[in-house]
Amino acid sequence: MESALKLDVGRARPDLRFAYSRPGLVTFKSVDAIAVDDAPGSVFARVWGRSIGPARSPEDAVHQLALVGADRLHVYPRDPESVTDLAPWHAALGVGLPGVAAGPATDGELVADVIVSASADEPAWLGLHRQDANHVAAPGALIAVDVPADAPSRAYAKIEEAIAWAGLPVRTGDVALEIGAAPGGAVMALAKRGVEVFGVDTGELAPNVRAMKGVHHLPIKVGALRWEQLPKRVDWLLVDVNLAPQVALHEVGRLMPKLAPTLVGAVFTLKLNDVSFVAELPVLAQRIAGFGFQSVRMRHLPSNRKEVCAVAMMRQRA
Repeated sequence: MESALKLDVGRARPDLRFAYSRPGLVTFKSVDAIAVDDAPGSVFARVWGRSIGPARSPEDAVHQLALVGADRLHVYPRDPESVTDLAPWHAALGVGLPGVAAGPATDGELVADVIVSASADEPAWLGLHRQDANHVAAPGALIAVDVPADAPSRAYAKIEEAIAWAGLPVRTGDVALEIGAAPGGAVMALAKRGVEVFGVDTGELAPNVRAMKGVHHLPIKVGALRWEQLPKRVDWLLVDVNLAPQVALHEVGRLMPKLAPTLVGAVFTLKLNDVSFVAELPVLAQRIAGFGFQSVRMRHLPSNRKEVCAVAMMRQRA
């Protein structure tokens, strides 16, 4: 998604100019100083912060980071799918920065990022960011999801990542409606949480998902779904249908008067079949907000491909 990232930054932050990059790492130059709490310039940036520069060795990283006064240390691979030896970095940094803790960050902490390449010929890259709601607490924004072997699709990971990233208050006994449910990855994840799920899709749910307690299948197109077919209460709406985002949101808009009175929040998976569609993201966010949601947040999650997750909250829960 690097091309999408560059387009998105160019739209949202025209003050930045593309600079040094490697696969999985993109830097930009700024005329003005970049603060450690600089807001992410793109929904496609897993981690966003002020660049410090390269470190040729763990000892070099210790020397540079000793000067910044970080509260938290995040060491992670530039490419999460590669085999990257982080042990020398953890060992050297643990000894050289004894007062800086590793592990998930808490809000307000100054986080030192050490982004390690799988190739010994390339330096690691150092950066700083302030932990807040714009940043995933885990190193490298890698949200750990334990996907069961019998999960029928990566939708299981997508919904679990969305819940973790946005801190969604999903409860046992909630009711969810998923548009585009087959073969049932997200349905399985929610059902395992004790949520009653109504899946709308002409495709079949996997047999093991269909057999789970609280799972209902409505084998119809979303365009044919009528108000009277909806459950009396819906707490969570999921939309992951293989339609252009404008078409999918048009169908959602038709259902919103029925859903809005009880809806807590919604998770939209917006398909980006063309990278130029990045320019439409603000319009889509505005369209979703127009349904009555109090807030809309977007992010490209680890399990997303050519798509973006949009989380919208209708009302707050403790």
